Amino acid sequence: MTLFDARQLTWPRTRELAEAGTVALLPVGSTEAHGPHLPLSVDVVIAEEVCRRVAARLSRDVVVFPPVAYALTDFAAPFAGTVTLNADVARQMLEGILRGIVSGGFHTIAVVNHHLEPAHFRVVHEAAKAVQGGTARVLVPDHRRAPTGPLLGHEFMHGGSHAGRYETSLMLAAAPSLVNVAAMKALPTLEVDLPGVIKGGAKNFLECGGPDAYFGAPAEATAEEGERLFTIITDATVASIEAALT
Repeated sequence: MTLFDARQLTWPRTRELAEAGTVALLPVGSTEAHGPHLPLSVDVVIAEEVCRRVAARLSRDVVVFPPVAYALTDFAAPFAGTVTLNADVARQMLEGILRGIVSGGFHTIAVVNHHLEPAHFRVVHEAAKAVQGGTARVLVPDHRRAPTGPLLGHEFMHGGSHAGRYETSLMLAAAPSLVNVAAMKALPTLEVDLPGVIKGGAKNFLECGGPDAYFGAPAEATAEEGERLFTIITDATVASIEAALT
């Protein structure tokens, strides 16, 4: 169906779309270090691309609201350019944005989040739950969970996907001009059990053994793999939204 960019709509047209049952999508990402080969905007770029692909597949029209580009991102905090919010501020911001969308008349809102830091994802779920109720359905499709997560590959499921093969492939598919391919190909594979080292007390990527803010195998990334991953994420997101609409 048709994708409408909220940034280009007047308020009367927005009201008409809301009253017609249009689905609202809110892309959520972060501004944080993603290795020496990817930009700070990785999570936002991927979230917006998922929204575009979801809109092309849904049975209803879609309004995509401006992306949330700041988040709780403590693990990348030691690196230049990263902007992290504390949990309370991030939660209040997301909750306020969602309440604003609901107050505009939208009844089905999907938060399309691609910043996967666990503490941040908890904040996203909490904000959505706080707004949920009455005629408002606020969804948080979560592709980390089965059955979707395992389809995204070993690197993704074992916590080493930050700026690795997984995210770099998605960026090569969505925005190849933003990938420094020469730097990408020069990066050695960095196998780190992130869940294990975090449980052991590591508080940031430096303490996790990632001095360049990447993990996994970015040199193995391809646009073809990125397309495969986008298909899986899009399928799962569409299924979640369609289920809520029935």
